[in-house]
Amino acid sequence: AKLKQRSNKMNRFRVASRLVMAGGTLLGGGYVLSGAMPGDPLGVSALVGRAIANHRHNLLPETIIMVRHGESEGNADTTLYRTKPDNLIELTDQGIEQALAAGERIRKIIGPDARVHLYVSPFVRTRQTAAYLRKAINSNIVMTDLDSRIREQEFGNLQGDEHLQQREDQEFVGRYFYRFPTGESGADVFDRATNWWDNTIPVINMQRGIKSVDTVIVVSHGLTMRFILMHLNHWSVSTFHSVWNANNCDIYVLKKDSAVLGPKPYVLSDLGDKPESSKILEVTMQDGSKKVVELWDYLAIPSPRTRQLPIVHKMLQEQHGLNPADIVSIDFHPREGGIGTRACKFLEEESEQVGFH
Repeated sequence: AKLKQRSNKMNRFRVASRLVMAGGTLLGGGYVLSGAMPGDPLGVSALVGRAIANHRHNLLPETIIMVRHGESEGNADTTLYRTKPDNLIELTDQGIEQALAAGERIRKIIGPDARVHLYVSPFVRTRQTAAYLRKAINSNIVMTDLDSRIREQEFGNLQGDEHLQQREDQEFVGRYFYRFPTGESGADVFDRATNWWDNTIPVINMQRGIKSVDTVIVVSHGLTMRFILMHLNHWSVSTFHSVWNANNCDIYVLKKDSAVLGPKPYVLSDLGDKPESSKILEVTMQDGSKKVVELWDYLAIPSPRTRQLPIVHKMLQEQHGLNPADIVSIDFHPREGGIGTRACKFLEEESEQVGFH
């Protein structure tokens, strides 16, 4: 019986090792089998599933670096969009200097032996940013790809003054859901940005004939960068709206963390810049007064954020001098365009229950 048991165990590992060698093509990405399949008394399927999951985790790049383009002509002159297509807007002299400096920062972060796959939005300003920053890391780059899925949001035809009204409408509805006439909504950009991530990063080191890399650099746009962070961190739409746009040539560094489960095991590193965030709150006090305040560093609150009242009370005291003992209640959604406060609170709690923060 012991010999049979040992033989079965050896057979399981023999089968598992053979399947893992071909795991990239045998099983679809992200599927992990948790138990023995019918007709699989040896439990080989569970063993193979775990082995492939670990194998794929090990193949993921160690570092993902996202860079916003340098200052563009459109950043310096917001009326330029009326006369020049968005995709053709170029860097300013200051934007060029920012891109060169970003390249030096990245060189120090990745070190001399990093192998880099560079992904670039096809807009002129991002291509120029990539061209200037790569001067510092050219020897590290093994492949460069232009990918339209990480381009800027399409704002539509901006030749008239109606764009000012559209911006006001966007402020009311929210950047995520508002759709520009003849353009995209934020949700459209989120869909294509996450499509890029889900179909690129998990398999980047599984492609035959392409050199493996330990670093991916993405030269893109502020909104795209925020949506990738939203995807990785399971932010709710409300939390997304609290996050500020990155500055020109800001760098977000994501490091692979073995403690994070699932197909997106990346966390923000302090090697790069920190996303800024703030949220408007309405605080009801003991005397019946209501104070509308801006709570800074909203992302620092652990998820689910709307339920971390002791932390929020402390931050309100530090930032606005409000005594926690005098606070009756906090409305986290006083300015959600067109939606009642109670409905917003319900939606936020429902999102948190399914993993969105």
